[in-house]
Amino acid sequence: MPETTFHPELGLSVQLFEPFSNLSPELRAGFSDPATPTPRFHDPNRGLRLYQGDALELLRRAKAETFDLIFADPPYFLSNGGMTCQNGQMVSVNKGDWDKAATFEEIHAFNLQWLRQCHRLLKSDGAIWISGTAHNIFSVGFALQTLGFKILNDIAWQKTNPPPNLACRYFTTRTKRFYGRAKRRSRNTFSTTPA
Repeated sequence: MPETTFHPELGLSVQLFEPFSNLSPELRAGFSDPATPTPRFHDPNRGLRLYQGDALELLRRAKAETFDLIFADPPYFLSNGGMTCQNGQMVSVNKGDWDKAATFEEIHAFNLQWLRQCHRLLKSDGAIWISGTAHNIFSVGFALQTLGFKILNDIAWQKTNPPPNLACRYFTTRTKRFYGRAKRRSRNTFSTTPA
């Protein structure tokens, strides 16, 4: 039986599963691969499952046309030996090998790869929202157009407290972009009232 734990930082009670055989048939049905990964967290009351692993591999293993909505925050490819300011301290921007790419072509090939999988996984009237900075969001936008996504929105989120520009060679980055795209032309609804 899975162990249920309350996580105050998430405001959720979650179940940590051990082997895949403990998963309910509904959870197993979301994956086409019989060696389905085990969710790291699961909250059946909210329909929340979190998986930890290689995102591309998890995307490949999921069944087509499963999701109504995908929210993605892909790598920005900023791990280049630079510095930033965090909590008043100068710190490295290096996040790890997953955030490095040698060329624009590699970055764009990666974006096409994961977005192709997202396109496959969205239901026919599904939508995708993607956040990013100028370092990667334009490649993401071009890849979305290449794959036939319909543009819904392009939102600029203004950061009220952006990190200072330590090098004094560029303007301070004060915004983050969000792209809203639909899989195909469909009637989309925007409401300001809570669901």
